[in-house]
Amino acid sequence: MKKFIITFLFLFVCIKTVACDCYTPKPILEFYTSKYVFEGLVASKKNSRDSTTYTIKVKVLKNYKKGDIPKELSFTFNYENKRYFQSSCYSEVYKDQKLLVFASEFKGKLNFEMSCSNSQVIGDKGIDSFLQKVLDNGNDFKLDDYIYGNESDVRYEFNFPKPITNIDSIFKYEKAWKSDEKHGLFALSINKKGELVSVFNFFDWYKSQEDFKIDPVFGLLKEFHVKSKRPLTEFEKYTIELLKKVSVWEIRRNKETNVAVDYVTYLAVEFDEKSLKWTYELR
Repeated sequence: MKKFIITFLFLFVCIKTVACDCYTPKPILEFYTSKYVFEGLVASKKNSRDSTTYTIKVKVLKNYKKGDIPKELSFTFNYENKRYFQSSCYSEVYKDQKLLVFASEFKGKLNFEMSCSNSQVIGDKGIDSFLQKVLDNGNDFKLDDYIYGNESDVRYEFNFPKPITNIDSIFKYEKAWKSDEKHGLFALSINKKGELVSVFNFFDWYKSQEDFKIDPVFGLLKEFHVKSKRPLTEFEKYTIELLKKVSVWEIRRNKETNVAVDYVTYLAVEFDEKSLKWTYELR
C-alpha cells in the first residue's frame, strides 16, 4: 500500500510539472531583434484585481541599444496557476530587483521573458563578461557579415530553407549502389542569394571547426576552410557529386528583419538496398 501511494504521488507530480522546453538565442541575435536592451530597476509591482496577472514598472538605469528609450517602462506578466500545473520555465519578477532586459514588441505590446531569454536578474556578481562585451558592441553588429548553421541558439531566429532544385528528381533515377557504405551526412554551404557554394562530408566539416574563424565578441562564424581529414569513401565521392546538382536553395532570412544571410545546412543521404531507392533528410 505504501509503495502504491509513493508511486501515485510521483506520477501526480510528473503530470503537474511541465518541463521547460525552449531555447535561449545567442545574445547578439536577441540584441539585434529587440526594441530595447537596458539595465533597469523594478520600481513597483501591482497585481490585477483577479490576481492572474501583475504589472511592473521598470526604471531605466542604462540603455544599450542605439535610439531613444523612455525613462520608465511597464510590463505585464501572467502568474503561474499552481493549482493545475507547474512549469520550470516560470520565473516571477519582484520589486527592487535589478534587471537586464531584452524587450521586444509583439502586436503592439512591449514584453520580455525571464526564461528562454538573455533577460535576467543582475546579481551581486554583475553581468557575465562575455555578455557584457555583446552589450557594449551590439550596435556595431551586422547580421549578414556572418554564416549561420542550424544550432539551437541560432536556427529559430531564421526560416528553415529547403532546396528549390528538385532534389527528388536527382535521386530518383540514380543507379543502385553496391558498397559496404550506404549512408552519409553532408554539410552544404549556401550564400545569401540561395546559391550552393560547396559540399563537404560532415566528418571533414566537423573536424575542421577548430580552425574556423569565430568572432570573439559575438561568437558567430565569420570564415571557414574545410580540410580533408581522411580519404573520402566511394559513397561520399558519388553523393557529393549528386548534391552539387542541388544548386538552388531558398534564401535564409531573419524572421524579424527579413535580412538574407549565408548559411550551412546538413543533409543525411542513404541508399536502401531493399527498396533500391535513395533517400535524404534535411538536418
